[in-house]
Amino acid sequence: MVRVGGGYFDPDSTSGKLVNPQFFPEFERFDYDLSDEWTWQFSAMFMPVDHFGIEYNYQGESDHDHKVRVNGTFMGESFSDKFKVSSLDRNTSVLTFNWFPVCPESWIQPYVGVGTSYTEFDSANVKEGFNEFLADFGDAIGPARFSVKDSWGWVGQIGIDMLFGRDSNWLVNAAVQYHDVDFSSALYYPVEGLTNLGSTRTFENAVRASFEPDPWIWNVGVGYKF
Repeated sequence: MVRVGGGYFDPDSTSGKLVNPQFFPEFERFDYDLSDEWTWQFSAMFMPVDHFGIEYNYQGESDHDHKVRVNGTFMGESFSDKFKVSSLDRNTSVLTFNWFPVCPESWIQPYVGVGTSYTEFDSANVKEGFNEFLADFGDAIGPARFSVKDSWGWVGQIGIDMLFGRDSNWLVNAAVQYHDVDFSSALYYPVEGLTNLGSTRTFENAVRASFEPDPWIWNVGVGYKF
């Protein structure tokens, strides 16, 4: 069986946990916000026996606005600002083991599945407004970049295939997936500092954080059953 259609990626807003807060007191807390986005998706499933299938689902690249709220202190003064940091490109591969509880002859086939996911994000340059913030509060001397590490996660899904008729091989599909996934991110920006010999050189600060968007993904499409 193969299916193709659209998918709606709906991540949770989440607080980031700084890995090295002692080095960056000006960033006491990060609140991450990834925008909801549509993308295309494709799946192929093999059923070695009745009622059970192994499915591979690829969710194509989608471009997410990435916003962050920074709460911290600078020179004894508290601040809280929200910035559009970058646009992040994401794609996800999912492998699930599905169970179809009804008889194989039925033209309506609900199913549930569990499995694993692998999500990739591309690194992105940081928007001008946040670069200005880093220059004012982080002593940045140049443009910053934002990176999210690729990550594995767990997936649960529930869906339904409906044939266009008992004798048809064509079907319509709807499914929802929940992804339990953690990401590690890093904000890199250049600063000026001193070497052990007292000379001036450029260093790169790395503000590292972890966050859990735990997205819901809603898929709809059409398929063909061989």
